[in-house]
Amino acid sequence: MNHSLRRLSEQDLAQLYLQTQAPLKLDSLLQGMEKGDIAQIAVHDSMRTQTPDLALISLSLCALVVGRDYPIRLKDGPLGPVLRELAVACEDNLLTVGRLWLDSVLNGIAPDPKADKDTILSIPDRLRILTSIFMELRDELNPEDPAQKFLHQALNALYYQAESHSDLADRYVENLTAARRKKTDSSDTGTPPRAIPDQIPLPFELNRPQEGAEVVAFSLFRKR
Repeated sequence: MNHSLRRLSEQDLAQLYLQTQAPLKLDSLLQGMEKGDIAQIAVHDSMRTQTPDLALISLSLCALVVGRDYPIRLKDGPLGPVLRELAVACEDNLLTVGRLWLDSVLNGIAPDPKADKDTILSIPDRLRILTSIFMELRDELNPEDPAQKFLHQALNALYYQAESHSDLADRYVENLTAARRKKTDSSDTGTPPRAIPDQIPLPFELNRPQEGAEVVAFSLFRKR
């Protein structure tokens, strides 16, 4: 099944917001309901234990909140193209990785080893794109300006998490591709192959998420 062809319903988006929690924490920071280091830490904590696939979804939803609250003067001026690029990237992330994650966790539809492999292997690059855009948006803000202070803090947290998770995703992908190379090398030399999966490890036995706001620990990179 090509998961990316199916659009996300309002219920799907609500599930993503509920399961990630990061956008809700970010909104509290931007609205001034939570302030300072405590609010920043809450945004960090909501993502730091997530696997890269779920973190990408979290960051994409957070980016939509950032786009909503970015200063009008900058949004209608030099940062307009950057924000449009961010919106397009986030929509693509949610329609591909988000759709795949929802199908796997909520609907019990296993990822297709061939059709969905490229999407999973693209997660590091998707995170790097967000890292670059978050940095650019952050650097145009003045942290000393009370009107921009909370947004600057938010983008700093998102930048840090995107960069951190892109490095983690790289290690996942390196392990997956290395396993495939070892399998190929063993076949070429006639050496009996080790117990290494001959396709990208994908989750086929999944637990459904808990009711409420508990974040699901789940990875599209998990071995069967």
